[in-house]
Amino acid sequence: MAALSMAGLATLAAGTAQAAYPDRPVRIVVPFSAGGGQDIFIRVIANKVSEQLGQPLVIDNRPGASGNIGASTVAAAAPDGYTVLLGTAATHGMNQALFKKLDFDAIKSFEPVALVAVVPLVLVTHPSVPAKTTPELVAYLKANPGTFNYGSSGTGAPLHLAGELFKKSARVDVVHVPYKGSAPAIADLLAGRTILQFDTFAATNQHVAAGSLNRLAVAGPSRSHGAPDVPTLLEQGIPGVDAYSTSAIFLPAGTPPAIVDRLNAVFRAAVSDPSLAGKLAEIGFDPVTDSTPASLKAHVEAEIAKWARIVADSGIQAE
Repeated sequence: MAALSMAGLATLAAGTAQAAYPDRPVRIVVPFSAGGGQDIFIRVIANKVSEQLGQPLVIDNRPGASGNIGASTVAAAAPDGYTVLLGTAATHGMNQALFKKLDFDAIKSFEPVALVAVVPLVLVTHPSVPAKTTPELVAYLKANPGTFNYGSSGTGAPLHLAGELFKKSARVDVVHVPYKGSAPAIADLLAGRTILQFDTFAATNQHVAAGSLNRLAVAGPSRSHGAPDVPTLLEQGIPGVDAYSTSAIFLPAGTPPAIVDRLNAVFRAAVSDPSLAGKLAEIGFDPVTDSTPASLKAHVEAEIAKWARIVADSGIQAE
């Protein structure tokens, strides 16, 4: 009887502790620099997430190695629900094909929580480039092979893969320059040290509006909901550049299912909030409101297989 009583008390205590989650701030690791598209996105939804949690959501930028540094940080964290990863198509798709060695396994090292947004990439150029359309840009690059640079948020990141697919499809020679995040890459683009870049609407909108960058195309199969006037690369005669990113929530492997389910509900509610719809459309993040842990796991498995084929066919390698 005493043993049963003690077991009952232990179960009650565990249930109470779990029900209390979260009882302190939750940290979300963004594996890219502040000011980049993913960082802008999480800051847009952060207040709604905090409201749902009843605790602050603390944003921790850990850029480097195309998102691998941030992903490794979360993979090694305690599985208690207080360290969360904002994963992307790089951390959970592209990098598995590009890097020979990673400090984490995209499937085994994490508990999938929810896919919360799909992020189309756009092609932008410095105003010095005498091209208003993609065909004009291609002609300019072909007339000056190997002369110009393009930037990305890091080797193997979605921005890099989009650039390499564009080079292959358009048959142009432009040199890749990797940065530790989108924001420093855009800084050099604005300064004219690079002349073009693939990036998100979120990271480029203000510069396009100010006339500091020109936006030529969407790198995806269809136009973006937030900018239906911007044509796709395919519409302009450049096929095969189906490159986009994603925003997804992951926890360290072994996190209790109740916490996984709680965060799934919290993040889905945040991106579904009607008050954020206009802002999310403006920054080009298309919210996903019906994701489950199981569907996110299936998505990651499909992404890994897809990018393995693309990398093998294209010959792209991590530098």
